[in-house]
Formats: sequence, C-alpha cells, structure tokens
Amino acid sequence: MAQTGNFKSPARMSSLGQGAAPASAGAVTGGKPREGGLKGVDFERRGFLHKIVGGVGAVVAATTLYPVVKYIIPPARKIKIVNELVVGKISEIADGKGKIYQFNEDKVIVVNKGGTLTAVSAVCTHLGCLVNWIDADNQYFCPCHGAKYKLTGEIISGPQPLPLKPFKARIEGDNIIISKA
Repeated sequence: MAQTGNFKSPARMSSLGQGAAPASAGAVTGGKPREGGLKGVDFERRGFLHKIVGGVGAVVAATTLYPVVKYIIPPARKIKIVNELVVGKISEIADGKGKIYQFNEDKVIVVNKGGTLTAVSAVCTHLGCLVNWIDADNQYFCPCHGAKYKLTGEIISGPQPLPLKPFKARIEGDNIIISKA
C-alpha cells in the first residue's frame, strides 16, 4: 500500500510496521493529563474558537442589518394637525395665479382672483397628481390624464371620480390663512 499523504495515524503507523503507541485517552501530547489544567474550566480550543468566530459574525451581521432595517422602515412622522394655519403672504400670489401650500397632511392650491382667495385640494382625485391653475381657461387642469375642475373644485371633465376637496382661505393683514371647510 503506497502512502499518498503526509498523514500518519497510529493505526496506519502500526500497519506500516512503525508501530506507534496510541496516546492515552486522558493525556495531552505533552504528556500532561487534561485534568491538571485549569480547574473548573471545561473548554477546548476548537469550541472556544467557534464561540469567538460566532460572536464576531453576530456583531458583523448586526452592524450590517441595522442600517438596512432603519432604511426599509421609515421613521414615524409627527404632524401636528391644526384647524387653521398661516401658509404665506398675499404678495406671493399674483392676481389670476395659484400657488400650492402644505396644510396639515394635504397639499392645497390657493387661487387669487381679484383679491378673493379660493382654496381646494391640489391632489387630483383620479391618481393623485398635482393639479395646475389655468387662468385663461378659468379651471384646474391635471396634467397626468386631462382631468378638469371648476374654480370651486367641481368636476368639468376627465376620469376623476370625485371633486377636489374644498378648504377655506382668507386674508388677515398680509397673511394667507387656510382652514378646514
């Protein structure tokens, strides 16, 4: 039988005729008995290394997964819901023009027609696109699918199922104040 490696087990050594005595079950290669080591500590190198590598792996996994989980789960937004809110100045909206403001969780478009303010939701009820005010046509227009609304938010034409939600807008001093209708 030809030897293919450098491995020399005690059983193989005896079959080759070099006969090495197998080590006793309780001894370490240096001849010291295992019981003579640290008293009360029962571990071996391989088990200790498995625990160290597992611990390092757990730390690496935790530090990698934490930012991923924080990215996937958005933080809770706390918006204070109010009944009235000063959103801007009247000088920001020229006569015949409209401007979109944030009011609570809604986007509201405010139109200035000769000093009279009209406010409706700026979100089209069809697919949620933002509407634009077209002064020449005296209507709101959704650029996504061609929905058209009157100044008060009522439906003129298009695929939208509902009119735009109305809001109240008024001027106090130079401030524009939006409130729930």
